[in-house]
Amino acid sequence: MKLGRKRSRAFVVAAGMLLAWGTMARTTGAQASAGAAAGESAARMIEHGITNGVSVELPVAWTEFKPGDAPAALAPYSPPFHLGGILALQNAQANAIVQFATSDNPLLGHDANWLDGQMHMPSGSGMSMVDLLFYYFFPPSETCINEAMANNTRASFAPAPNSGSSDAPPVLQVSYACRHDVTLDGFFGAQVSSGITFVQTNDGPRAYGMTAQFYLAPMERVTSPGMTWFVFSAQRLSPITPGASAHFNLPTNLQGAQAEFYWAIGAVNPFPWVYDGGRANQQLVHMAYAGAASGGNKRAEFMAMLQKVQARGVSAAAGE
Repeated sequence: MKLGRKRSRAFVVAAGMLLAWGTMARTTGAQASAGAAAGESAARMIEHGITNGVSVELPVAWTEFKPGDAPAALAPYSPPFHLGGILALQNAQANAIVQFATSDNPLLGHDANWLDGQMHMPSGSGMSMVDLLFYYFFPPSETCINEAMANNTRASFAPAPNSGSSDAPPVLQVSYACRHDVTLDGFFGAQVSSGITFVQTNDGPRAYGMTAQFYLAPMERVTSPGMTWFVFSAQRLSPITPGASAHFNLPTNLQGAQAEFYWAIGAVNPFPWVYDGGRANQQLVHMAYAGAASGGNKRAEFMAMLQKVQARGVSAAAGE
């Protein structure tokens, strides 16, 4: 009897071990399958059309969304690009947004040195990097513009926002703080500006962003398949505060990080600095990027994305 009971217990133990091994094997297999599926999903690319013959391939983590339209009231004060065909995508996991657009070409008759100088001008000068961010990438809402224009009682005389001289005569102006939606788009908008200032000058009315302070890096010339780009970047000097992180529902590890912005102006080769009547495509392509990362900058990610923009049927070796 004792021998029978021992054999019975041994059988039960062995059966339990086999069952455990089977469960572990199924769990390991399921984990491996899930990991493989996640890796396959991350590796999958989607092609997005930007304009005729120009497209970009991005991972599926980048999803299209509809940004708010730039208020019509800002149009008279905006930089001299007329943007259209805007393609906006966001990557919530990477805390980043990218927008592609096409425009006419106000750079005709100029050169790279002229563009570099314009893009590094102070905010409010008309065509600076920060102006592009404020007017085109993260403009204030239509509601904020209307409220600002209706609050004439807050108008006062003060030096013009972009005046570089303390002797400049004061001008009549009204400033208004804008609320930003609790979205990733709203967060970056708040990092660019806190509101808008309307000014009445001797040359007519102007509108300026109440923009933050940024470090503007030197211009870079970059090529992607069939295209030439001029790249500009702006890093906000002040870090992301705990209050901003909590308000916009950001990961806590972004506290203390700095928001980064990139703007690339490109064209199908050769870059159209001069008018060519025999050439069909002389429009410009814009790629604007905003991101924030803990303990590092986003330049590598932006440059990698820029390399994925390609023009079909154009020699990548063609230069400026």
